[in-house]
Amino acid sequence: MTGTGISLINFDKIMKKVQVEEELNKAVERIACLVEGEAKRLCPVRTGRLRASIHTGKIEDGVYYVGTNVHYAPYVEFGTRKMAARSYLRPAAKKVVSLVKMKGIKAFIG
Repeated sequence: MTGTGISLINFDKIMKKVQVEEELNKAVERIACLVEGEAKRLCPVRTGRLRASIHTGKIEDGVYYVGTNVHYAPYVEFGTRKMAARSYLRPAAKKVVSLVKMKGIKAFIG
């Protein structure tokens, strides 16, 4: 029987890199979910529509977003000339980033 064989040089290093990338991706997803939860906690509620619309999504490996598609969300976050800002997304992100800095990224891996 004849055939061809493929030999991977540094297979262990390649697998370790893949494993690390997967763990980091999971950590980033967890952090994005923490931001989502904190944003929902901080979000001002009148009808609950804005808070219910806050969600996390994956853009690509290691890149997630937290946001909303409610058209008035920017007015609540940044205010208008007639209404003071009642920020919820930026403070949520700031709080979670502080937590990550304090605990370290390893706390979110696994």
